[in-house]
Amino acid sequence: MKMENREVLLRVDHLEQYFKMGKRALKAVDDVSFDIYKGEVLGLVGESGCGKTTTGRSIIRLYDITGGSVYFDGKRIAAGIGKYKRDIKAAKADFKAKVKALTDDFNAKVNQDPLSKEQLTEEYKANVNKLEEELHSVISYNVEEIKKAKYDHKNCDKEFAKYEVEKVKDKYAKLLEEETDERKKEELLLKQKEEVRLAKKARITANIQMIFQDPIASLDPRMTVHDIIAEGLIIRGERDKEKIDNEVYRVLELVGLVKEHASRYPHEFSGGQRQRIGIARAVILNPQLIIADEPVSALDVSIQAQVINLLNELRDKMGLTTLFIAHDLSVVKYLSDRIAVMYFGKIVELASSDELFAHPLHPYTKSLLSAIPLPDPHFEKLRKRVTYNPLAAHDYSKEGPTMREVCKGHFVYCNSEEEANYLKEINGK
Repeated sequence: MKMENREVLLRVDHLEQYFKMGKRALKAVDDVSFDIYKGEVLGLVGESGCGKTTTGRSIIRLYDITGGSVYFDGKRIAAGIGKYKRDIKAAKADFKAKVKALTDDFNAKVNQDPLSKEQLTEEYKANVNKLEEELHSVISYNVEEIKKAKYDHKNCDKEFAKYEVEKVKDKYAKLLEEETDERKKEELLLKQKEEVRLAKKARITANIQMIFQDPIASLDPRMTVHDIIAEGLIIRGERDKEKIDNEVYRVLELVGLVKEHASRYPHEFSGGQRQRIGIARAVILNPQLIIADEPVSALDVSIQAQVINLLNELRDKMGLTTLFIAHDLSVVKYLSDRIAVMYFGKIVELASSDELFAHPLHPYTKSLLSAIPLPDPHFEKLRKRVTYNPLAAHDYSKEGPTMREVCKGHFVYCNSEEEANYLKEINGK
């Protein structure tokens, strides 16, 4: 799902997030892949329980993912080992089945021709050895991938910190080389020491921040607004109290609040103001990516528009890239450049906002769009709801579905027969 001449900031590759339920596993997110490009807003929509929020929380590493990989700015920040383990298990089962088949065939041939047992034995051993080599190759590859995944998952922040430290040292090496004044050199060395200290605490995941759905539950009632917003700076290693205060006041004004609000507690604010505090907490670290998890669904309709407009303003001012999670398609259309539709843990359709609304292809997308109410009594009276029944809508008995690019930039989860029908539907419009 890539577009030419655009820089990918976040790449989600075959993401899996399974939760154990006794002997079974709940596949909350099942083999999800998508890219988010720098500066864009990708909307992720679907009904409650489809896996939208779990996808966002897995990306930001609130959960350890079961399988797949998440790449941020070209670096793998999360990796799961589930698929590699399943591949090893499947390879072992396949090996046993093939050896059993060879053994049965060997015994049958020996019974038919006992005199050729020696030759048949040599052939049997050679075939078994070949299967063992194939099994060993599969196991070795997947064991190596498991090691890489575990290393990247555990050490991505450490590697990023090392990179940031080297970047600071390189910057000051040039400045110190050019500086001739001893006093200014000492000042530069002090600045370098402080920046290196902060760089050692740098975390790549700090470049991804989340705005949570519930503006009440996501704020600590025992902390002042100042402490809530400043917490990220303090964790990052900032010690200068004046700098922290100035940054807190700056972002408060940025989100439409005033510095006097800093000394108050969350319960003293309305729902919309609390969500603004949550947004301020997210943007104070100047992140590159914001994951907005249904940031307006708990707010009054009149306040929703204000928060959405605020997110749009911040996008323009700060150059933010956003993953906007919601179930309200009309809100998502207004804010998003592209929209991914999610159903039952899988992305079933992905396209630009205009394309998705103009030419919805997947039956579930059509069902969602048919549910959008309009402030027109005549239209509402005649509006026909489309009901999505996956058992009736799809026949995957002969061929299973995969994500396919039906037309440029428009991806649908379908098989070959459905793809042909979708192409006819597009060409007929």
